[in-house]
Amino acid sequence: MTMKNRSTVLAIGLVVGLAGCASNTSLTEEGDVRFPDLESTYLKTGDFVDPDDVLRISEGQHKDQVRLLLGHPHFSEGIFGVREWDYAFNFYTGYADEYITCQYKLLFDREMRVTSTHWRDAQCPALLVPIQVEELAAEPRQEKVTLSGDILFGFDSDQLTFEGKRALERVVDAFHGATAPASIRIAGYADRFGDEQYNMQLSQARAESVGNYLVSRGVERSSLNMVGRGEADPIVDCPGQVATPSVRECLKPNRRVEMTLQYAH
Repeated sequence: MTMKNRSTVLAIGLVVGLAGCASNTSLTEEGDVRFPDLESTYLKTGDFVDPDDVLRISEGQHKDQVRLLLGHPHFSEGIFGVREWDYAFNFYTGYADEYITCQYKLLFDREMRVTSTHWRDAQCPALLVPIQVEELAAEPRQEKVTLSGDILFGFDSDQLTFEGKRALERVVDAFHGATAPASIRIAGYADRFGDEQYNMQLSQARAESVGNYLVSRGVERSSLNMVGRGEADPIVDCPGQVATPSVRECLKPNRRVEMTLQYAH
């Protein structure tokens, strides 16, 4: 198999994801999450939403915070004591004006705080969170998987987001049915703003969070090496000494987690 073909195989595997992170009263007898019929939404179709607003949904947020990000739910689910909200979003695929409609469910606890989120179709979180795969060597086989730190984690946090967990699940799913890597080096990176020592500590904590989650999904801990790289090895160099929103956005590629997968001979 050529280097290109091997990268293609992994990339295809990464597209396959899990539709949800947890379960609640919306489970069917088979254990699947139950979604309402799309035609029952008052929109009769999906609504266009900023993907970044969906990525900002996190565990523990109150309904009021969710409403500020996503607006009112798109289905008639009642008013008082409702512990699940359903949405229908349209996401552009990157091909001209083509888009797909994705159904999204949030579940809440008794205090009306988010406990889990679910997608009806696995292609939706895969479209929302692209994963960059680069083949570094053919013999022995070595690949690098890069994920945005802004997607994996909340601001100034080492707690994985819902979509961050789903992205890592897609990485692990790619190992199934193929030879799992013999070792995985997980490196966390920060941008140049903030205290250097703090950035090193945060990038280390984020690398360890990723490693711990991989272990929870069946990856052998002995195969992992987690390191914090802080501000080292920047991908982009953006002008400006003040952390304005535009400079922060420019530096986004530097805030990342890289997983180097080393396969046996």
